[in-house]
Amino acid sequence: MQSLPSIRLVQENDKSLVTKINSTLVNTIPLWESQLAQAITIQRSADAAKVVKQANDLTNELLTSNAANLRQANKTIREEVERGVFDIEAVKAANADLIATIEDSLAIADQGKANRAAAEIELKKMENELRDTLSAANARGTATGHAIGSSVPNS
Repeated sequence: MQSLPSIRLVQENDKSLVTKINSTLVNTIPLWESQLAQAITIQRSADAAKVVKQANDLTNELLTSNAANLRQANKTIREEVERGVFDIEAVKAANADLIATIEDSLAIADQGKANRAAAEIELKKMENELRDTLSAANARGTATGHAIGSSVPNS
C-alpha cells in the first residue's frame, strides 16, 4: 500500500517531465532556430560591413595614391616640356668640339701641304741630281763611246 502512492507520485512526476520536455521541444527549438538564424544574419551583416569598409578604404587609398602619382608625373612632364630642346651647356660643348675639329683639319691640311711642298723640293733635287748624273755619264760615254742615253728625260 505504501508503494502505490510512491509509484503514483513517480508516475505523475514522469508525466510532468514529459510534458515539460515536450513543451521545451515545441517552444525552445523554434526559439533556438530563430536565434541561430538571427546570429547568422548578424554575422553576415558584419562580414558585409567589413567588406564595404575595405572597399571604401581601398577607394580612398586609390584616390590619394593616384593624386600623388598625378602630381609627380605632371611635375616631371612639365619640367621636361619647359626645359627646351637642348641645354646651352651641351650646345657650348658641341660648338667647342666642332671648332676644335675644324682647327685640327686645317692644321692637318697645312701639315700635308708643307709635307707635299718639301717632297716636291726633294723630288726636284733628286731629279736634278739624276739629270746631272746622267749628263755626266753621257759626257763620259760619248768620250768613250758608251753613251747611257741619247737624251736626258724631262720631268
